[in-house]
Amino acid sequence: MEFNQAMAQTIAENTATTEDERSLIVSFTEVCCFLSDNPTFLSWRGKKKPSVLNDEGLNILAQKYFDGYRKSDFPAIPQTIPDEIVSVVMQVAYGYSEEQCNQIKLQHQHSMCAENCVGALLERYLDSVLRSNGWHWCCGNFVKAIDFIRRNDDGTWLPLQIKNRDNSENSSSSAIRNGTPIQKWFRSFSKTGKTNWDNLPPSMQGYSLNEQGFINFVRQYLDEEKRYRNSQK
Repeated sequence: MEFNQAMAQTIAENTATTEDERSLIVSFTEVCCFLSDNPTFLSWRGKKKPSVLNDEGLNILAQKYFDGYRKSDFPAIPQTIPDEIVSVVMQVAYGYSEEQCNQIKLQHQHSMCAENCVGALLERYLDSVLRSNGWHWCCGNFVKAIDFIRRNDDGTWLPLQIKNRDNSENSSSSAIRNGTPIQKWFRSFSKTGKTNWDNLPPSMQGYSLNEQGFINFVRQYLDEEKRYRNSQK
């Protein structure tokens, strides 16, 4: 059975609910086409892995794709309880008061939650610029080790993995790229704090992707998410 591009597009059209989501129909179709050419890159935790070669599998993947796009990347509310012994160490070793320790613990939780969402916000920013320029976002977490794809002029694929920092992965996860055409790009250097926008892959250059654009996008996205959350209270 061969991949049916028209069927994938129709299923995506039926799944998308807004004008913004409808602009992702091409991306979903291209992602499924990539998976039909490279089935080993389909990642699935369930017992029955869906197939891009039938309508049942495409419906499952379309739902996961658009649900992934709809998912908010606003920082989560901290759920963990800080270890009290940390406060003891801080009070004895550094002279912090109990009140200061409580404030620092809360700030640390918020900082960790904020850090955890930066990678997802980076992907959203790139998608907002590149969606209309031949790049397709692999959102929904069912494409292994790949965040964006692009079809080259000769019909081959350029898969790209995005990381926020140069130390955002361990050796076992980086080994996934070995022997594959997957390229990697990271946004910032952990030891210097400098950014890496000047070293974007050639096919991502020329679209004014930069740190200030990312900052502006994050501010606008989080402001809109906050307003929406407040309206639901």
